[in-house]
Amino acid sequence: MINYPSSLPLPRLKDAAYKRQPNILRTEMSTGRARQRRKHLSVPTHMEATWRLRKDEATVFEGFVDHGVNLIDWFLMDILTPRGVVKHQVRFMKDPLENMKPISTLVWQYQAQIEMKEYKAASEEEAANSLVKPHTVGSFVGSLSSSINNYLE
Repeated sequence: MINYPSSLPLPRLKDAAYKRQPNILRTEMSTGRARQRRKHLSVPTHMEATWRLRKDEATVFEGFVDHGVNLIDWFLMDILTPRGVVKHQVRFMKDPLENMKPISTLVWQYQAQIEMKEYKAASEEEAANSLVKPHTVGSFVGSLSSSINNYLE
């Protein structure tokens, strides 16, 4: 899989917005209550992206879009998450060359919608570790085991 060119800047944070696709199936019951369940283990996330590139970077970007990923292929790109910058599999949902404009003679702006195959949120282990901080999961389980043993004695 091809990587987003490291010589190019990432999309501007000021204009970025993530939208995870719905993943809850809700069924209203006759009693007025509702049942909910998760539809899928992972769903795509869409991202509005804006680039402001110098004209030499814009040339590389246009070549990457048209020839590197053929506009439709998946590629790897760093995406900012609360855990830091993480590589994600992404593809363009809309051609960024359809919506480009010169900001000045030296700077061009491109906008596109990007689809992330799966937004990489914290893993179950990372979530558990953050819940028991400053301790570790192992020390938490050990103290829980000793508490149970003391109770049983």
